[in-house]
Amino acid sequence: MGRTRGLEQFRLPRWEELPSMDLYLDQVLSLLDEWLGDYLSFDGKKIMTKTMINNYVKQKFIAPPVNKKYDRVAVASLFVIAILKPVYTINEISRLIKMALRASEKEISYNQFCQLIEEAVEHAFHGTSMPKKANPNDPRDLFWNVCNSFACQLYVRNIYLQSHKKDDKLKENVSF
Repeated sequence: MGRTRGLEQFRLPRWEELPSMDLYLDQVLSLLDEWLGDYLSFDGKKIMTKTMINNYVKQKFIAPPVNKKYDRVAVASLFVIAILKPVYTINEISRLIKMALRASEKEISYNQFCQLIEEAVEHAFHGTSMPKKANPNDPRDLFWNVCNSFACQLYVRNIYLQSHKKDDKLKENVSF
C-alpha cells in the first residue's frame, strides 16, 4: 500500500519540461525511468527497453533517431507509449497518437494528454469520477476514456495486485 501515496502525486513532464536537446537512447530510458519508474514498474519489469524502442522505430511508431539521438517528439511519444502499453496494443496507441495530432498541435496534444492522465489517476485513487465532456465529435472525449482506462488499470495493479503478492505466494496451489 506504500506505493499508493506516491500515486496521488503522479505527474508527467509537460512539453516545455522535456529536454529541448536531442537525447541518446540511454538518456531517453533514464528520463522515462526517472518520471515513470516508481509508478509503472511492476513485478520487476522495466518500463521500456532498448529493444522495445528499436522495434518502435522499425515499425515506424516513432521517428528514427538522427545521429543516434531522439528528438522531443519521439521522447513525448515514448512517454505516451510507456503509459498506455499496459492497456492498449502498440497499433492502437499509434492510432490514438495520430488522432490526437490531427486534433491539435503536438505540444497542445501532449500537454492535454498529460493533464487528462493526471486527473484520471487522481480520481481513480480518490474513488471519484472524472467529469466527462459530452461532445462525441470531440477527440478529447475519446482521450478521456483512454486516460481513465489507464488510471483504472494502474489502480488495480497498485491496490490489489501489488499489495496482495504475498497472499498469492501462500495460496499458489489454490485454484478455481
